[in-house]
Amino acid sequence: MVKQDSFIHRCPAWIKILLVPVISIVFFYVPAVVSAVMIGVFFVIQLVLGFKLREIFGAIQFVLYYAVILIIFRGMDVVPMLLRLICMLELAVLVFKTSTSLELRYGFETIELAVRKVFHLKRRTPVANALALFVSFIPLVSQNWKQSKRAWKARGGKNSIKMYVVLLPVFFSVGMKQAYLTARAVSIRAA
Repeated sequence: MVKQDSFIHRCPAWIKILLVPVISIVFFYVPAVVSAVMIGVFFVIQLVLGFKLREIFGAIQFVLYYAVILIIFRGMDVVPMLLRLICMLELAVLVFKTSTSLELRYGFETIELAVRKVFHLKRRTPVANALALFVSFIPLVSQNWKQSKRAWKARGGKNSIKMYVVLLPVFFSVGMKQAYLTARAVSIRAA
């Protein structure tokens, strides 16, 4: 069971949002071995917080496929870059999994208000709302794709080109409908 009372969960979302790009930039300037160690640290933290192995590896699965292809075609020279990429992705996943969509929205809003105050900006634009919606759609898109694949396999479908040809239009239309409904809900609440 995922622990909801950890220090990472209690940390304000605006701090997490600001730390992700800063720490990610640091990963590009430290030796690749530091990134490898940090991947292990993030892995242990997620296990301690109660995340399942399926969740941990599911988040970086596409990068692992990409890594194998790059290593096959480019050789071991790409390993340091891949370690840094996986490390940054694990950091972002950790932040995302320990924050709710509402916390992230308030985090973006806190940052936006602070920037407006520093630069004496009066006009209010919905930057925080747009960022919060964008971040909220990331797991929604992933969930839609997983549901589509499960339905495909439940009907006896196999992993093939045909699966993508059939599922991508459905996946796109479901995503567009959800985006439309979310946009309507936001515009009604903003009115």
